[in-house]
Amino acid sequence: MVLRENDANALILRNFIDFSNKTNQFFLTNLMRSIPDIFDDYECTGEAKSKISVVEGLKLVKRKYKINNIDIAYIIILVVRGYKFRNITERVFLCEEEAIFPSIEHFPPIKPKMAHDFETKTAVLEGIIEGLENESEDIAQNIIESVPEMLEKAYGVRYTGRFLSINEWIDFKEEEGEWVSEDNFRVGNQSLTPIVFGNLLVLQARGWYLQEIPEKFKGNDYLLIKG
Repeated sequence: MVLRENDANALILRNFIDFSNKTNQFFLTNLMRSIPDIFDDYECTGEAKSKISVVEGLKLVKRKYKINNIDIAYIIILVVRGYKFRNITERVFLCEEEAIFPSIEHFPPIKPKMAHDFETKTAVLEGIIEGLENESEDIAQNIIESVPEMLEKAYGVRYTGRFLSINEWIDFKEEEGEWVSEDNFRVGNQSLTPIVFGNLLVLQARGWYLQEIPEKFKGNDYLLIKG
């Protein structure tokens, strides 16, 4: 769990969803106003450094700075994209080490609600935290295996369906289904967990999106596209 309070976790998730299509520079510019000392190119290139988790890093940052839920969401998005927390001589830094700089597509500003209760929102945020260290291709493969309408892209086949954001897909699912419990979203005969939604949001923050296969060929099936 990122924070002990479920309502705070819900706000962090809300901001993660709302801002996941922004560039790295957007987050860096805003964070450098509130917590500039965690960015230091010299310290990040030093030898005496140890990697720490995003949760541990956030705890150390919160001890020193007064950060809000938006700041925390921005930090998590940067970590999802490859920034690393480093603990160097009892100080914490957020370092750019082989980070992803996604080419952000312009999609309609659709922002899914992602459940009504704070416990479920916290579970989705935990899914993001669990998935942020994983390679995008591995996450995509796990989603394809978990969600029947997510298809493997066949070699040599040209697809012509429309493109849509992962936010749009989640919004469609929320209209069709419902959360029947904290860890079970039911849509038709299909059950999805917070981990699946968390993993999808990780991919979106890394610039991934979906292609809808035309209904006359495959129904409501989708391909995950690497941004």
